[in-house]
Amino acid sequence: MPTREKSALQPSQRMRVAYLLATVGGYLDAYTYFERGGVFANAQTGNIVKLGIALANGARDRYLLYLLPIGSFVLGLLVSLSIDCVLKRRGVRLVRRTVLAIEALGLAVVGLMPLGEWWDTSANCIVSFLAAMQYETFTTFRGDAIVTTMSTGNLRKMVDSFFRGATTHNRAELARSLRYLSIIATFTFGAFLGTRCCDLLGRAAVIPAVAMLLAAIGIITVLRRLQGNR
Repeated sequence: MPTREKSALQPSQRMRVAYLLATVGGYLDAYTYFERGGVFANAQTGNIVKLGIALANGARDRYLLYLLPIGSFVLGLLVSLSIDCVLKRRGVRLVRRTVLAIEALGLAVVGLMPLGEWWDTSANCIVSFLAAMQYETFTTFRGDAIVTTMSTGNLRKMVDSFFRGATTHNRAELARSLRYLSIIATFTFGAFLGTRCCDLLGRAAVIPAVAMLLAAIGIITVLRRLQGNR
């Protein structure tokens, strides 16, 4: 990408931020799955399917286990949209850093919560809420629609870009395909890292994700200052 075009991008759109957030996305799914009752708190498709299975089997004791994270995800989307609306209306340029700071604080709270069915459900709701905020706030990186909390959409766009690039000999499309592949690989690495950290740290394994979010805030801040912005 030409230097002029690249410098015009918002710092939160830079790929290094995308890689950090994709790592966090895979990491948190591994964390909630292994430490918080087998729930995928980022992508709600799994919870919706498990809810359907619970309904079919009449497992009423499992309903809330999946319903609450789904509801928390919806609430997180609404809160993220509200933050964006309020801060932009006031001319504040800290929307993305505010969301990341809230996410880091929320995950720190999750790391302090003990294990147990009630605590695990509460932790999953918090993670789902925060994942929704990240999903809603960070939608575009380097001009491409990239999701950092799940991989299905990225996988489809990777194949689509590859097909168009291969059939039309368009190098830009092939490069875009590789970009999506790198995000998927990073998400996978996050799940790997999260699994290993769960083995070592147990419920406190969520803390490294906090560090990654703080690093993302730092990158955005530095890049804004280099551009002469706050």
